[in-house]
Amino acid sequence: MNLFALLSFIAFILFMQAGIFILYKNSQPLINRVFALHSFILALYALSYNLFFSAETLEQVYFYDKVASAGWIFFPIISVWFTILLTKNNSYVIRLICYIFLLPTAIFSFYSVITELETLKLFYNENGNWFYTPYDHTFPYLLFITYLTVAVLVIYFMLIGWYYNADSNRQKMQAKIMLVSLSVFFVLSLITNVILPVVQLDIIPAIAPITALLLTGGKFLALILQPKLFIAPELVYNLIYHHVKEFIFMLDRDFKIFSANQYALNQLNYSIYQLQRKDHHLIFSDYDKITDAIQKMNNRDDTPEIRMELLSSDQNSIPVLLSVIKVKNSFRRVEGYALACTNYSQKLKLREEIAERVRTEKNLYQIRKELEYLVKKRTYELLEANQRLQQEVIERKRAEQQIKADLEQKTELVQEVHHRVKNNIQMIISLINMLCSHHVIDNQTSDHLRDLAEKVRHISRIHEDFYSSPNLSRIAYSPYLKKTIGELYSNYGNSLEIVFKLNIADEFLEINQAIPLGIIFHELLINAMKYAFSEEARPDEKSIIRVEFYKKNGKVTLTVNDNGVGLPPGFNLKNSGNVGLKLVRILTKDHLRGIIESSVNHGTRFKVTFDENLII
Repeated sequence: MNLFALLSFIAFILFMQAGIFILYKNSQPLINRVFALHSFILALYALSYNLFFSAETLEQVYFYDKVASAGWIFFPIISVWFTILLTKNNSYVIRLICYIFLLPTAIFSFYSVITELETLKLFYNENGNWFYTPYDHTFPYLLFITYLTVAVLVIYFMLIGWYYNADSNRQKMQAKIMLVSLSVFFVLSLITNVILPVVQLDIIPAIAPITALLLTGGKFLALILQPKLFIAPELVYNLIYHHVKEFIFMLDRDFKIFSANQYALNQLNYSIYQLQRKDHHLIFSDYDKITDAIQKMNNRDDTPEIRMELLSSDQNSIPVLLSVIKVKNSFRRVEGYALACTNYSQKLKLREEIAERVRTEKNLYQIRKELEYLVKKRTYELLEANQRLQQEVIERKRAEQQIKADLEQKTELVQEVHHRVKNNIQMIISLINMLCSHHVIDNQTSDHLRDLAEKVRHISRIHEDFYSSPNLSRIAYSPYLKKTIGELYSNYGNSLEIVFKLNIADEFLEINQAIPLGIIFHELLINAMKYAFSEEARPDEKSIIRVEFYKKNGKVTLTVNDNGVGLPPGFNLKNSGNVGLKLVRILTKDHLRGIIESSVNHGTRFKVTFDENLII
């Protein structure tokens, strides 16, 4: 074995050790796996060249170089990949260069070497070593040189950018190591693997697998200098002891408690000294379950949860869920056990709250169902009531239409009756007038008959006025009184200059009350105008007639009061021979069911009173 074969074998050993060491330390990060891949393909490169330098025939040389090509062709692109991960470079352009140029070129070069290496390199032996001359005018050779150059430039670009944008001195140191190792490797490999073979100087054979140790060493140092998160075991213990809000007990291999965290000591009201000497059965409600679980662990590192109660020094019980965890040293030997106990009381309380909430939700669901049923029932009832109401409305409208038709018919009948009554009254008046002019009737009788005819005519006018009212059941009475006063004054009182003082309320009367009261008012007012005032008896006083009409407490009152000469001495309304007053008394008593009063005090006063609710 010559010197270069020995150096190649040493390089092979170092490459393998570097890759295995990194994977053993931590195989999870992708950058570690990429470094291992880089080391292993360079190890293949070095091992092939160990056999290459020891080969005796040209066929062996070509074969070993083909095997080695997996290393010297693919390690540039793997180096680019490693640098991307190390510098955390997310440049889209660099990734595009890798996918579009570097990777396809590497695959094409590998294919060319495997299929036609004899047309790319010429190997020969000089002084016991194998040298080669590349066919530098071929396309695969030129493409491969371009591939190497682009890969080196991309790596330089990423490392220089990383150096100037470094957040710490550690990152600057990593960048410097990578730049120096890459530069030295690139210069040595360029001289031994490109320049010397091209100019055919047989000084040093191709020793790229040996010089690659510098590049791999730089990458290895860069990985070693990567910042790592490390927490000392003492810190972990202090965090558990002082800050974990769970019950933690430490047991030795004999299942004896030798430590506990501060939370457990405070909750159970024990000190470490008391806890170590306390009977475990007085701390755990069923300590035998713990020992049985430990004995059945076998290859398991922990046990399923065990429901148990912890007993404090004052005998208060705390429900917990307990798990046993093996405590092992760095040699995987069991040193003891940790009891991790979770307070179960909160969970029990939560379960009770959940159960109560479930019950409440069920009750609410049942109430909702009942409400929905009641709403549906009520809606159905309302629909039925609405249908009944609509039916009643239809029936009421039909009844109203019928009533309206009946009312129209009755109105027509009333008008017909009124017309006939009016005609009959006219016939009566005509008969009375005929009697007045009969030859057997003397003058006094004729005057009485004319007076009677006048009363009948007034009754006819009252009848016509009231029956022409739009509402026969409610007749506005004050307009009638005022109209009657005006008509009678124009007929009888112009020469007397009578002053009327009225106190007439706006009241309504039934027609059966309005007609007799109208006749009564007419007779009382005519009597006052005809007989109350005499210029000879009262030359200096004004003639005044006061008329009052009002309702009070269900009673209707009509008063006619004058300041005339008064009634004659010994006047008695019942025995009065005046036909008008007799008519007034009869109408008041028989038709209105009321009373009439007369009085003399500076004139004559007649007062008619009756109950408005007594309708004949």
